[in-house]
Formats: sequence, structure tokens, C-alpha cells
Amino acid sequence: MFFSYLRIDARDLKDSLRDTKPLALALFMAYIFLPLLALIGRAFFAPVLFSGIVLAFASPPAAATAFWARNCKGDIAFALVVTATASVLAIVTVPATMLLATGSIMPFDPYPMVLLLAELILVPVTAVFLLKQAVHIDWTRITRQTSHVELVIVFLLIWGSIAPGIESVMNNLGQFGLLNVFMFLCLGSGFGLSYLVGRKFGYERGITIGIATCVKNAGLSLVIGLSMFGSAVIPPLIANLVAQNLLIVSLQTRLRNKQKGQTNDSCK
Repeated sequence: MFFSYLRIDARDLKDSLRDTKPLALALFMAYIFLPLLALIGRAFFAPVLFSGIVLAFASPPAAATAFWARNCKGDIAFALVVTATASVLAIVTVPATMLLATGSIMPFDPYPMVLLLAELILVPVTAVFLLKQAVHIDWTRITRQTSHVELVIVFLLIWGSIAPGIESVMNNLGQFGLLNVFMFLCLGSGFGLSYLVGRKFGYERGITIGIATCVKNAGLSLVIGLSMFGSAVIPPLIANLVAQNLLIVSLQTRLRNKQKGQTNDSCK
């Protein structure tokens, strides 16, 4: 998040906040469309696994949304606004979605969410503001060199989320594979529709809305899932994390191939 904030200024954030239509679309896709897709899972999976699917899809966009948006030539400032807004709303939307979809009343402590928002917004924004005030250099040149560092950080975060659930996954690989297919298809549908509708706001907003729809806060869903249902809910939550990263990697690969094709055509 620190590196992401280095790439934008206050005006970018203000413009993203004022443009309410793409923000409303991103929130709709993340908090209504994907949870509705999760209902399909009721017919294929046991109740505890279905609860995990709903929880995974009801979670807010992850902090990594800004990182992936930048890599896919999206709108970083808009990604940060979507992440922050959705995280605030999650205090209400996540318990409500779980109650409506599964009948489970979720004991929800808002303190971890408030702490998360401070970590996502207040701390990195303050650090960037102080740094830019103290050191007057071309930060654009610096941020061009941070991509590999950010990728390592994201990888460590993904591994840190997956590691506690490896044993549960290994106990039933067939079930985990089915969960991955289901999650990938749902997340892919969410991304595709978000991008197609969001393109009317421009490519940068469209691709960012798509990423915000499918890149969910897996760490938060794991914490809530373990407190509510125990270790039995881990497989769909891990499958969600694996599926969304497979989707993003596939998207990046396609974008790179497209860019290479355009470059070759220009050379010809």
C-alpha cells in the first residue's frame, strides 16, 4: 500500500471519490453479484463448505487490488478508494450476507476492521506525505524499480494465508479441486461482467472494477471463518485465494501477449 500511495496524489483520490457511478458498480459487483453466484454452490457442496464460499465472496476487496490494478494498467487511486470504501461497508455487509445466505448469525467485532483501515489508509498515507515533504525527488523513477519488491510481498502474503490450511486441503484433494473449479468460474464471471460494464467509464476504471470484484480479502475471511465454523471451513477459503490468483495471473499473461502483439504490428 505504501508503494501504491507513492504513485498517486491527493487530486487523484478526490477525483475517484467524486466519480460515484463506477464506485457504486464496483461495490454492487463485490457485495451483491458475487454473493448471489455463491448461492449456486448450495446444490454441490456440504453446508459448511457452502458457508465458506459465501464468506469468501462476501469479503471486501483485498489490499492487493491496487497492486494488481497497477500491473494491469488500471486506476491505482480508484482501486484504493474502492478498497477503503468496501472495507468500511464490510462491517455491515459481511454479517448481513452471511445471515441471509446461510442463516448464520456472525459475531462481528468491528475493531479488527478499524485497525485494518488504519493500516491500509492512515499509516501509508501519513508515511508517504511525510516522506514527500522531507525528500524532494522524482518519485516516479523510484516506483518504477519497486515492482519486484511488491511482488515478493504479495507472494509472502498469499503463502501466509494458504499455509495454515494446507493440511485440511491435503486430506481431500478431489474436493479441493472441485472447489477451485467452482470458485474460478464464479470469479471469472464476476470479473468478465464487471469489466464489460465498467468499460463505459474507460479502460482503467473497467479493469480496476473487474479486479476489485475478484480479488477478495482472503486473510479476513479466514479469520472470520475459523472463529465461526472452525477448520472445516478452510478448503473453500483457500480455494478462493488460489482461484483468484490464477485468474489474475491468466489476465496478466493475456495482457502481456496482447501488448507484444501490438508492438510487433507497430514494428511491421
